[in-house]
Amino acid sequence: MWFHGLAYCYYKGLVERGLFPLKEEAQLTNGYLDTIINWIPSMPKDLRLRDLQSFVRTTDPDDIMFNFFIHETTAMSQASAVIINTFDELDAPLLDAMSKFLPPIYTVGPLHLTVRNNVPEDSPLLGIGSNL
Repeated sequence: MWFHGLAYCYYKGLVERGLFPLKEEAQLTNGYLDTIINWIPSMPKDLRLRDLQSFVRTTDPDDIMFNFFIHETTAMSQASAVIINTFDELDAPLLDAMSKFLPPIYTVGPLHLTVRNNVPEDSPLLGIGSNL
């Protein structure tokens, strides 16, 4: 779903609102993940905690992936530009929302099609595919 990329930018808000980390593992099954998150601009108004990436489902406040995204999305605002592997028509709502708080955003995708269409069949580059 298009909003996952935008959600990363608001992970810090999950911590500030006490939604992350989970207080106990029972919250994985007791309906807590149905908590509505309606405070993120440009997101669906019926977005639930369970709709976000799976690494928000932990009781570990030091979860490496969750904290990685907080750190990286904070650092993005200091960049001179942001490059995203997508194209404007596909992710227009995401790009519009992110352009409000990030430096200029440039789309370069879809990279996997670029590799497939522009690399000769005998090139060793085909082995890496679209891996960054």
